[in-house]
Amino acid sequence: MSAPQLKVAQFVTDNNEANCWVVACAATRQAMVVDVPSADPRIFRYLDAHGLCLAGVFVTHAHYDHTDGLESLLSTRPVTVYAAASLPGGIRAVRVKAEHEIVLGAVRGRVVETPGHTPDSVSLVLPGAVFTGDALFAGSIGGTACDRDKQREISSVRERILSLSEDWLLCPGHGPSSTVGVEWRFNPFFNPPRK
Repeated sequence: MSAPQLKVAQFVTDNNEANCWVVACAATRQAMVVDVPSADPRIFRYLDAHGLCLAGVFVTHAHYDHTDGLESLLSTRPVTVYAAASLPGGIRAVRVKAEHEIVLGAVRGRVVETPGHTPDSVSLVLPGAVFTGDALFAGSIGGTACDRDKQREISSVRERILSLSEDWLLCPGHGPSSTVGVEWRFNPFFNPPRK
């Protein structure tokens, strides 16, 4: 998978079938891992096979199935971690919030807040791709504790994710990738099917 300025790879892990994403700047070969569900050796093999330099880790939210592999990854590749929430095990991170700029080589991205699944869920928007964690899936949204949180999640995703260009790649925390346009048109939480 790719967006014009990016190289994107998806790894489905054995931790609750959560996705680990590797995204790299095509021009500089600097890479970032988005969510680290487990200590998966495929990540390092992919980085090395493609000559990518790991520059950071972005955590969409602090649930175990998105963070369990962080300590192992950082023990071999000590890079900057970006997160909106406190991380387990006392892992230090640059705390991000809305519109925080993320630089990946020649590419500039930004953080958008997508609360609901957790109060501090965030998504990473890079040119041509958006990494949504558990806020938005292909055909669904992340689970919430109550209807108020569900409505908050739907509203934030509609305003901050589905307002992006329709051809942008959607990279969720679980399940297959999609595009913004497909979710805008067919995701029943945003465009209920006709009866």
